[in-house]
Amino acid sequence: MLKIGFIGCGSISYEHIRRFSMLDEGEACIVALCDVIPENAERLRIYANRFRSITPDPIPKEYVYTDYREMLDSVELDAVVVCTPHTLHYEHVMESLRRDLHVLVEKPMAVSLREAEEMASEASKRGLILAIGYQRHFDPAYTYVRNTVLSGKLGDPHFIVATLYQNLIAAGRWYLDPKLSGGGQLKASGTHLIDLILWVTEREPIRVKALMDRCGSDVDLYIAIAAELSGGVLASIAISGAAPGMTASVDEEFRLWCSRGAVFVLGGRVYIQDRSGDITIIDRGKLPRIASNPDVNFVRAILGREECLVPAKYGVWATKFEDMAYTDVGIPIPSRLKLE
Repeated sequence: MLKIGFIGCGSISYEHIRRFSMLDEGEACIVALCDVIPENAERLRIYANRFRSITPDPIPKEYVYTDYREMLDSVELDAVVVCTPHTLHYEHVMESLRRDLHVLVEKPMAVSLREAEEMASEASKRGLILAIGYQRHFDPAYTYVRNTVLSGKLGDPHFIVATLYQNLIAAGRWYLDPKLSGGGQLKASGTHLIDLILWVTEREPIRVKALMDRCGSDVDLYIAIAAELSGGVLASIAISGAAPGMTASVDEEFRLWCSRGAVFVLGGRVYIQDRSGDITIIDRGKLPRIASNPDVNFVRAILGREECLVPAKYGVWATKFEDMAYTDVGIPIPSRLKLE
């Protein structure tokens, strides 16, 4: 049974616990938790102990830490989940890898391409799993799109239009602090869209032209991007972190035109358009059945039972794209627009 520890016990860590709870008994157990705010780790301990499948022996209070190095030194572990603010990912991941622990790190993988490449290299050198928390790799709709595109049924991918809207201000907390977030909406949720575009097409970024605005905040809230991917694929990407409504929920749309047709994901439904322009809505029953999720897949990849579906490669690609966007905009990011 794999022994797993958590570095960072904020809100997203509860989703990881929920996903781990879908494992079969005997696959993995949560044994230690660390957060610089002890109350966060204690609350997560109480929550995790509800799930006997992953805490057959309840996590004791003495296995709650405020220093992650003390946890790594004191507890026998096989893997860790890193759920800390973005700028801390590099330190926490590298320290864990150097102790020969497998790592599942929340998105974005890193705040610079140098960090992402070093993390991936360290994991590869040690033969360890380094997985990135990109959930869309487990979404039946997007998996159908990826399979369709890579099969060549629609010909070569030509042009992508993708949008993502959220209220980052409603999400609040450290997301709006560049010292912890390493960027704004592009890093917070926009990274999911960037990963999606690269993963669905299996293409790397070649050129990125970007416009951004902070709207009076300390981080980017509006992002407009034109990009070229390998093979000449073009993309137009719009990402908003200032959508109306005080909710942090995400709304997105994805459209991809190929040489012999197109595929769209709108409102969670998949549409195929043929060369003549006729559109077919794909029945949900025809979408791939995916029983796994990022956390279950992480454990089973370590155990050799599944292929890791979000390996470090995709985190490196997304980080490269984001680096190129921020470099094109330059410093400081403009703040010409105002929210009323």
